[in-house]
Amino acid sequence: MKSLFLAASCSLVLFACQSNNSPVSDSENTDSTAAPIATTKVESLPPVDSKWNRFALMLAGDTTLYGQNQPHTDVWKNYARNSSQKWTVLNEQVAQPIQNWVSQQQYNQKYPTRTLLYPFAGGDFFYANLFFPNKDTIIMVGLEPPGFLFNPDSVDQALLATYLNDLEKSLFFPHKLGFFRTKSMAIDFEKGLLNGTVHTCLYYLAKANKQIHYVKAMNFDAEGNFSDVSDIGTVKHGKKGYRIGYAAKGDTQIKELIYFAENLANSGVYFTDNKVKSLIPSAKFMEKHHNTSAFFKAATYLMHKSYFSWIRNTCTNASAVILQDDSGIPLRLLESSNYKVQLLGNYTRTIPLFGNLFQPDLKERYLQEKPAKLPFTIGYNAQFGECNLQLATK
Repeated sequence: MKSLFLAASCSLVLFACQSNNSPVSDSENTDSTAAPIATTKVESLPPVDSKWNRFALMLAGDTTLYGQNQPHTDVWKNYARNSSQKWTVLNEQVAQPIQNWVSQQQYNQKYPTRTLLYPFAGGDFFYANLFFPNKDTIIMVGLEPPGFLFNPDSVDQALLATYLNDLEKSLFFPHKLGFFRTKSMAIDFEKGLLNGTVHTCLYYLAKANKQIHYVKAMNFDAEGNFSDVSDIGTVKHGKKGYRIGYAAKGDTQIKELIYFAENLANSGVYFTDNKVKSLIPSAKFMEKHHNTSAFFKAATYLMHKSYFSWIRNTCTNASAVILQDDSGIPLRLLESSNYKVQLLGNYTRTIPLFGNLFQPDLKERYLQEKPAKLPFTIGYNAQFGECNLQLATK
């Protein structure tokens, strides 16, 4: 088990998403504080994308789609049976305890925001949706490629079987650890058909009973607006990320998950041209958002370091509420950024890999306040049966 945690030192991911209640346009980028974003109810939503919604449902194990005329029926049914069993365990042991706890905490109601910034997340819509359900916009960023899709009916059967096996490993193994390992994800998402985070996100969206209205590949222009927006397609597109428009049955607006690949270290988000230091387009996109929530889990303690100050400051400047474990922003920096910090769970140690980033002041606060133990375990300390969270509000 310890060897598995050693791989976490490379972790770097961030999820980005912005909501919209109309089909995508090339230049659209509405600030999360602006009135038009996902607030206007409409009599009917744009149509569900029959191709990619079916793809997501098949990944989620919907056996009604595996008819007599369906190619590779046996492969799909075997996958559905195995993944369904694993999902049942994951739902009972992880999802339901978190959902029950979130409903009791009421922080989403007390501090309503429409956008979630989720740095260092990987393809993890799962935890974003559990801790922050009903956000209009989820922003996720990572080092992993966004990926593209394929036609499940025409792909080679052996290749499909390998893809589904790799997908299962990428979906369920991280939950045994309590976190997603970036080094493992970098390998997972270079395996044939499993070529990026779009596959895991579609799976989690379908499992959360969301219908897929569009999946668009996109870039950013020089001002940080969306550009070059097109259907994600079945060939490598070479674009920065994707936008998934989704809605649950009964919703009156489209919500949006946006993912793009980026190195969020200061050296990754700044460039120098003619001795002028500037932000890259995707960083400008991030800075457009205000009055957000932010979420950090198993974030490799990157924001403890001075060379990740841009993403740390961007989140503290934008966020009315931050939910994190100790691998996010240090307690002293949260408090110096005018946050009131509520402690949750227990904090007694870090895993050996991050022993030099242990926070004595945070442990002292936990000893003084003695908060109740959390009814679930996530993050690096899951191996100790521990879970700590801090709820920071301005």
